[in-house]
Amino acid sequence: MKSVEVEIFGRLFRLRSDDPTRTKKIAADLSDQLTELYETYEHLDFPRLLLLACFQREEQLQKALEENQELKSELNRVNQMLDKFANI
Repeated sequence: MKSVEVEIFGRLFRLRSDDPTRTKKIAADLSDQLTELYETYEHLDFPRLLLLACFQREEQLQKALEENQELKSELNRVNQMLDKFANI
């Protein structure tokens, strides 16, 4: 693991990562998200903005996991149909 310094919403953090480039990209995306949230919720402090960002990301993750599961089910169904045609 390598040490990488990132800036998130104007604050510097030193993190350890196997992929510093990816870590910097994630930090930049999070910083952008926090900036957007701050424009809407100027009264929230940094910890609350982070919590709100976490909830938004978790919601996106849950939706993506659900969609992924639906796609896996659909793929399995299509593969079963193809297997039936291959055995004819």
